[in-house]
Amino acid sequence: MSVLAASLSDRVDALAQHFASASPFPHVVIPDFLDEAFCQSLLADFPDFEKRHALNEMGEVGGKAVRMDVRDISDSYRQLDALIQREEFLSLVSRITGIPDLLYDPDYLGGGTHENVDGQGLDVHVDFNYHPRTRWHRRLNLIIYLNPDWQAEWGGQLELHADPWSDRAEGKVQVPPLFNQCVIFETSEHSWHGFPTIHLPENTPNLSRKSFAIYLYTRERPATQTAPPHATVYVPPLMPDGWQAGRTLDDADLRELRNRFARLRGQLRYLYDRELRFGAQLSELEAALDEARRGQRLDIQGFVSQPDGCTGLWPDGWAGAALATRLVPTRPARSLRLQLWAPPQLAGNQTLRFELDKQSHDYTLSPGDVTTINLPVDGRSGRDSDLRIHAERVWQPAAAGDSSDQRELAYRVVSVVIE
Repeated sequence: MSVLAASLSDRVDALAQHFASASPFPHVVIPDFLDEAFCQSLLADFPDFEKRHALNEMGEVGGKAVRMDVRDISDSYRQLDALIQREEFLSLVSRITGIPDLLYDPDYLGGGTHENVDGQGLDVHVDFNYHPRTRWHRRLNLIIYLNPDWQAEWGGQLELHADPWSDRAEGKVQVPPLFNQCVIFETSEHSWHGFPTIHLPENTPNLSRKSFAIYLYTRERPATQTAPPHATVYVPPLMPDGWQAGRTLDDADLRELRNRFARLRGQLRYLYDRELRFGAQLSELEAALDEARRGQRLDIQGFVSQPDGCTGLWPDGWAGAALATRLVPTRPARSLRLQLWAPPQLAGNQTLRFELDKQSHDYTLSPGDVTTINLPVDGRSGRDSDLRIHAERVWQPAAAGDSSDQRELAYRVVSVVIE
């Protein structure tokens, strides 16, 4: 049995034009995406709604069931899985979207079969942007709908938003979840999407909103489209459309409000729990960084120890505005010779104040040059000498826009000799 519709290859150029010119962000709607008989087999084999597959971010049973174990569902789903990982299919999607080198996700993270029941909605959101295991960039959502005779008044239509933070509904596109209709849209920091609450007719227990979703990735992404890693970000809904002062609420209105408040509270609880996890991870990282810094030493040639490590120095030799270390010569020494390089990006000459053996010495470094500095040392063997260096200027590489390095750097240590 064929999987894709025979006519799909003839429509690629037109679909590519639609994708590139679409608003509020690149997307395309493709009717008759699969072979009709094959699509019917997917619907016939669609898995039953099970509570164990309907857990939300808080671990609670919700109104959406997801099956990511696609290959375990049926022969039809195994056939579909075999298709979407082939180079021919990925190249076809690349031709439509203009995104080369697309990668199939064998984990189906967040994808697979999606079933949403009566009363379920999906608040407008942008998706997570990196695959948590492979660290690939998430680039495309591809959704195939499996809903014969879906009616507009039932809700559940996919909505693509330009700006969900605005009170205005401008720039919103709606896509009905019709049978054998596929929608492909770019996953970015601007691809806000969701769907309104589903309201199905009474006495239709087997009716639900069914779809199959895959997410495609690339190893690289243009720098202008790249953002720091983040999870899915939701925007709570506003007041229901058409509600005005003086409205008398009926039972349906109250159900809608309870549903919206429940989703909002769930999102806030999820964010709170995530904040606690992030706080714990940050504390662990700070402790590890402090321990690593305590182990940092000036790379000194000569007979000397640094029992307390060196603060203000990075492993690559860069120093910040304040450097401090305690020197303990293991043999008599008279001088400490340092070669330091000031970066040319500094706004002017670098002025350094050295404090050693209770004496202060000021030196000037010219940007772009290596300067040699000799400091007298009362270096009797075993006698401590505290060295502190204070810099007048610092430079942040990230400020120029061509680096992500946000350290404040004053100079670079080229060499240090005690003799």
